[in-house]
Amino acid sequence: MELTVEIEGEGSQGELPGGGADLVALMSFAVVRGFGARHPYIEIVDRLHLDHDVRLGPLTTFYEGLVEDEEDAMKLEMTWQDAPKLRASLEAMERGLAAGDAVLDALVAEVQGEGLREQCTAVLGLAQEAEAQGKRIRLSYAL
Repeated sequence: MELTVEIEGEGSQGELPGGGADLVALMSFAVVRGFGARHPYIEIVDRLHLDHDVRLGPLTTFYEGLVEDEEDAMKLEMTWQDAPKLRASLEAMERGLAAGDAVLDALVAEVQGEGLREQCTAVLGLAQEAEAQGKRIRLSYAL
């Protein structure tokens, strides 16, 4: 999996560390959180949300980047979001991942998500850049 980050009017911001695969996985499991599914990534998301105050909405606002029809194009267009909200979520996530939370660290190791923190930091930098420019940001993925 690969994550693409676009800044409004500037297009894709280049490749992320590890392609952003660990962050895409976390975002994907964040979407299904609350539907009764069980997975270590859901436990990571729950812990980040409940114990580290990460607002999940901005992290669940994404769509597949491969546009095959008008519906895909419309749904992808709807994923533009305000950069400050995404920035705030990523800052909280970065703090949570760096907090020395032994349970969270063990869960990240269990899913082999060693790149998660670096990928979070990279996308955070892009969200900060978009915010400084007063532009929206969009996340999409490719399998």
